[in-house]
This record gives sequence, structure tokens and C-alpha cells, in this order.
Amino acid sequence: MMDELKIAKVDIGQIVRSEFAGKKIPGFFIKILKWIGHEEGLNKLFASAPGKKNLDFVDACMDFYRIKCDVNGLENLPDDGKPLIFVSNHPLGALEAICIAHVIGHRYNGKINFYANEILTWVEPLKEKFIPVSKKGYQNRESVKKVQEFFQSDEHVVIFPAGATSRKYGNKIIDLEWHKNFVQKSVQYQRDVIPLYFKGKNSAFFYLLEKFREIIRSKVNFEMLFLVDEIFKQRGNTFTLYIGKPVGWQTFDNTKTPGQWAQTVKKMVYKLPENE
Repeated sequence: MMDELKIAKVDIGQIVRSEFAGKKIPGFFIKILKWIGHEEGLNKLFASAPGKKNLDFVDACMDFYRIKCDVNGLENLPDDGKPLIFVSNHPLGALEAICIAHVIGHRYNGKINFYANEILTWVEPLKEKFIPVSKKGYQNRESVKKVQEFFQSDEHVVIFPAGATSRKYGNKIIDLEWHKNFVQKSVQYQRDVIPLYFKGKNSAFFYLLEKFREIIRSKVNFEMLFLVDEIFKQRGNTFTLYIGKPVGWQTFDNTKTPGQWAQTVKKMVYKLPENE
């Protein structure tokens, strides 16, 4: 545990200034981001869980947001001790990671980590559980070494292969095309893959912003600024996590490219709710 007297704290202004080092950020813009990003609410979360980190902090998040997660397919989780790769759709942006960490973490004694945008390492109570991925699309030598060391360990990993929050197409919430990285890592390190489907969606406002951005053809995903707001809107909700049967690493043979295999697993994931 962290120092029992230590309370983590988020400072959105500090994060923004660090991410845009060398650029002058207007004070009023920082204030808007603090409001949109629920800085006060996040710090209340941290204050409610002094000294807690990793799985203990995940449980504190479940309690703070009063969320529950029903599980289908728990019997599909292997007990042979081999490290696994879990792949999931990404409908909400954050709470699915909390719920998955809660379910899988308790099943495997906290041995669960996440591929995540490097900015999430600012969340101090959880930073040990993140394998940071550069938002700039490349990894430095140190990061590559850390990833290699991780995959050689006995820790499990959760990957959201879309690399972004799901989009709304008609009445359906669907991921963008899945990246092939998890297929390559599965074969390279002989890790079986466990498909996960998380049932959930963001608010109508979030998808309205997304649609507006598409209409004006903006390359800036400004709806992402409201992901923390979406977390607070989900308070008190119950979600459902579907766990599929393991896909052996040997499955990913040369009959398809890694990219094609990634889309095949994606289709498996979206069929999971049909198998209730």
C-alpha cells in the first residue's frame, strides 16, 4: 500500500502544461478543462481512498462510483497459471477498464496490467498497472525494453485493440478497426488470448459531439475531453462483462495476416452476448 497518510491528487493544469511544454496555455482554458475534467470530483475520489493503489484503488473506484459488473463466462478463465492477453471492446473509455481490472484482478491475485495511453500514468494510484503507449505513435528504447520485460513476466495484460473509444453507427456502438499488435505479441510470447465484450455506452451528448466533429471534419477529437464527465454520468450503473473461451496462440497461423486475425477476434468479441 501507499503511505496511509498520502492522498493522491490530480492537477489538470499541471498535466496540460507538461503535455504542451513550451507553449503558453491561457488561464481561462485551464479553468474550463478543470471543470470539464471534474478535477474537484476526481480529487474527492482520491481523498476517499488514502494510501490505496492498484487493485485496492480499483475497488475504491467501484465503491465511489457505485458501479457493479455482472459477469458471464467466468468459467472460461484458465487456472493453469500461464500469462494471458485479454482483448476487449472499448465502449466507455475508462469504466470498462475499472470493471475488467476488478473482475480479472480478483481472479488472478492482482496480476493484471493494461496497455494504456502514457498520459494515464498521471493517475498515481494506478500507474504501476499501466504499460504506457506513446500517443505520438512510437516507443523509445526504454519503453520497448519495458514492454519486452513485461511480456516475459507472469503478469496478465488487458489490451483495447481499437486504441480509441467506440463510435456510434446507427443504433450500434462499435469499435474502430482493431490493431494487430496483440496478435503479434500472442505469437511472439506464446500467450493465449481471452476475448472480452463489455456492454455499455456513453451519453447521447457524447455521440452528438462526435457526429458534430465529423460534420465539420475536425481532426481534433474534442469529445475525448468529456470522457471523465462520462464517468460521472455513469454513477450507480450496472454493466455486464462477457468472457469468451481462450483462443490459443497457435490459432494465429499464416492462413491470415496478423491484421486479418485481429479483425477475426474482434468479430468473436461482438458475438459473445449472443451466446448467453
